[in-house]
Amino acid sequence: MLSGVVPALVALVLGRWRLTGPALWADELATWGAVRLSWSQLWQLAGSVDAVLTPYYALMKAYTAVAGTSTAALRLPSVAAITVATVVVTALGRRLGGTATGLLAGLLFAILPVTSRYAQEARSYALVILGAAVAVWFLVSLLEEPRRRHLVGYASAVGLVGLLHPLNGLLMLAGHAVAVGWWQLSRSAQGWRTVRRWVAAAGMGVLPALVLSVWGWGQAAQVSWIALVNLAALQAFPERLFHSAAVGGLVLVLAVLGVRRAPASVCLAGAAFVPLALLLLAGTHLHVWVARYVLVVLPALAVLAASALAQAGRSSAVVAVGLAVVLAFPAHVAVRAHAGHSQDSYRIAAVIGPRYRPGDVVVFPDSHPSIPWSPRDIYERYLPAPRPPDVLRVAPQRSDGRFLATECPDATCLGTPPRVWVVGADPSADPLRDMVPGKRERISAGYREAERWRYPLLSITLLKRRT
Repeated sequence: MLSGVVPALVALVLGRWRLTGPALWADELATWGAVRLSWSQLWQLAGSVDAVLTPYYALMKAYTAVAGTSTAALRLPSVAAITVATVVVTALGRRLGGTATGLLAGLLFAILPVTSRYAQEARSYALVILGAAVAVWFLVSLLEEPRRRHLVGYASAVGLVGLLHPLNGLLMLAGHAVAVGWWQLSRSAQGWRTVRRWVAAAGMGVLPALVLSVWGWGQAAQVSWIALVNLAALQAFPERLFHSAAVGGLVLVLAVLGVRRAPASVCLAGAAFVPLALLLLAGTHLHVWVARYVLVVLPALAVLAASALAQAGRSSAVVAVGLAVVLAFPAHVAVRAHAGHSQDSYRIAAVIGPRYRPGDVVVFPDSHPSIPWSPRDIYERYLPAPRPPDVLRVAPQRSDGRFLATECPDATCLGTPPRVWVVGADPSADPLRDMVPGKRERISAGYREAERWRYPLLSITLLKRRT
């Protein structure tokens, strides 16, 4: 009993530790913006952008109607999901190798920096990780004892993952398909009935991912900013996936050593390694390689790594877990800093707040390769009144099916304020670089740079009127 509770408590404590320390970054701000829309506005927005995230937005909209939209409230569902996922991972480990393996699997999973990073993220990833853990649990159950409840549970878990993140869901299912195929090779004709049942359950479960993928196909430009995989990306992938290269290297090596020929181990190996290999391979030709798009591998990797440690003996296991804790600690501290989620959104209040003067206005760039909405969201969430008015805005972000705000053309409503604040997401030498030509020319002709501040994914520039 204790072996099942301890890892979950560790995950819960780490999930709650400095939960509101990191500022909401661009993706989380997108969640915050979406849940404040009316239901009709949310549906309208899905027709032009973020179609694949609409189910998550709908879930969070219903939740925030009760819990509110504070930073803690937005992130608490992820904390809960990772805590429950730790319980499932512990149970998977126990099923694979007994109590000791279960305890090690749960602890390894809980102390991974990436685990608590996404336990504190107001996005769907923690729920996706939970769904992946449940799916592989039911897959093992299905292959060992094909009963109806296992088929229903498996189809439901696969459907949940695909509904919340289609790419993660499709990659996970590919890993399961390889695992089932490998399992079948050792059973000749005897296992085909089970394989057919798996195909039926997988076919039902994959439908949400397929529907959302087709719906969002026309919005593929949203990921055009992703770089293709090259040698540098391969070298950096343990750091990208685990938020610690040292911890990632340790877990990956142990996971490889933990693979056995038993059906449960084969299932875990397929779930752990096939999605990674597929996304990296696809990423050499398509703009898809982002580590968080393959978080479904984490539960299986943790269990396989725990299996290797259990085989090595108690002393070696204790040393390895202790080493993982030491190696992970700097990353845990880093992801809980103000800019721990990549964007230092808090800084806007410290910069503009004490320097604001009546008559000041604020403007924003019109484009960004990946997060064009974030500067305005940061301004609206983190800069309290009194603040410079957003004078160019005609309609707010996410209105009338448009993700970005509507502005008056060529900054014609700018007027002649004495000072202009420019808030962007890039530390560019030219704060006006990402503005449309007419707007850029109007501002550059009338204003010169006075001061600038640069932080992670946040740039603030003060312009003064030319004399």
